[in-house]
Amino acid sequence: MISLTLGALILSGCGQEKADVDEHAGHDHDGHDHGSEVAYVPIPHSHEVASETCFICDASKRDKGRLWCKEHARYEDRCWLCHPELEEKDRMWCKEHSLYEDECHLCHPDLKEADGGSASTNQTTRSEKSSHALFCNEHGVAEAECGICQPDLAASLLPGGEMKVRMISEASASKAGIKTEFPRMSEISPTIGAFCETQYNLNTLAKVTPLVGGVTRRVHKDKGETVVAGEPLVELHSSEVAAAKSDYLSAVVELDIRKQSFERETRLQKESVTSEKDLLEAKATYRKAQLAASNLRQRLLNLGLDENEIAQVEEDQDTSARLIVRAPFSGTLVERKAVMGEAVEAGYPLFTLADLSTRWLEISVSAEYVGQLQVGQAVEATFPELPNARITGKITWVDTTIDPNTRMLRARATVSENAEQLTSGLFGKILIATGKERLSAIVPNKSVQRHEGANYVFVQNAPDLFALRRVSLGRSRNGEAQVLAGLDSRDSVVTDGSFIVMSEFLKSRLGAGCVDD
Repeated sequence: MISLTLGALILSGCGQEKADVDEHAGHDHDGHDHGSEVAYVPIPHSHEVASETCFICDASKRDKGRLWCKEHARYEDRCWLCHPELEEKDRMWCKEHSLYEDECHLCHPDLKEADGGSASTNQTTRSEKSSHALFCNEHGVAEAECGICQPDLAASLLPGGEMKVRMISEASASKAGIKTEFPRMSEISPTIGAFCETQYNLNTLAKVTPLVGGVTRRVHKDKGETVVAGEPLVELHSSEVAAAKSDYLSAVVELDIRKQSFERETRLQKESVTSEKDLLEAKATYRKAQLAASNLRQRLLNLGLDENEIAQVEEDQDTSARLIVRAPFSGTLVERKAVMGEAVEAGYPLFTLADLSTRWLEISVSAEYVGQLQVGQAVEATFPELPNARITGKITWVDTTIDPNTRMLRARATVSENAEQLTSGLFGKILIATGKERLSAIVPNKSVQRHEGANYVFVQNAPDLFALRRVSLGRSRNGEAQVLAGLDSRDSVVTDGSFIVMSEFLKSRLGAGCVDD
């Protein structure tokens, strides 16, 4: 142990007297309170520049992966109050920073410069080795696995990783009503859970509109009725239709005259009665009449008349203003705006026609699954309003961008099975199958605990020892959750009283951590 005078000379860069306390003295309690914020008292120190910080006052400057003793404000592997067995008494000790003098680069920056930065590296290497050797005497587990002393480490766990939680006694679990069961194993496809909204299939939805303005004379169908392709929906009175019919009939008459003239000139040419010039002029006039009649016929088709109606116009010499608007395909009229006597413009939506044999599910998926969604994946949706309906389909579209407002990935599924039971605008949950069936553990939903955005279950290792196990979840259905990773059939999972064990794990964060004897 160095003297206070010698220590003051060596540590003069720290700028503050040290408390004359022999921190190498023994400590009379077995345990320690790492999580208790009440017991946290920073080591007295200062910096020459007010804006400067060090690893004691700035957690971001501490060695990554190195445990920190919150109770005594130092690295766990340099806390002799908690781990006196690790102390090397023959090495000089820096009281201000709770490090050995030969590794304290705050007091001796020359250490870092002389080693080209290797001092920090060597220190980290030593700390990593000693961290594995640290043992929490109070809870009887490795310090790096003690969930009560080191709860912050839970956030770094991967599926299957765990932190230990020791109860007060072996009887604590049974007295608290904690029960465990082995998980049920089942062959289930891995899935992604998301939210969805039902919509009409826009590929089988049509706005039935007139292609010319007019006045509604008669409405043949009503909202909710089922119609077949070509069935009359609305009758309009349109002066433009009357003009088009008249022009077409005139063109048909002109075509007939020009045809007869061309045939006459052809006969006379064979008899050498007429000239070649007269025949060519007759042929050109006939072809122009054909083109004019064809254009006016196409105009009627464009206005909505079909082939049979045009033939009827020719036969009856019909020049009326009557126009029938027909269903473009078979389906159900889901919206009506047609009103008798109303003047409508071209493009006005008289009806909305939908084929309800299929529906779209608009899906919002968390961006974390962006690499798992693919077109063709099977989906199954559930809706609170339809508790007994089985709605299945397949992914037909996945967006290539993340929504900047919601940070969600959009996708779409087309549903055909039981689609007629759906109503547009329903909100529900959807499961997207992302792989082949595999053996997975099934646990009650009440076994799953949510902590800092991740899912965990508690596995009993001993009567008083539980493991907070990180798990990856799949589908949740009928009160049970599918565990894709982190559990197997031999794990005894807490089913009743899981929240009690979670409270024990979180008590250090609530200021009710371990206390001295």
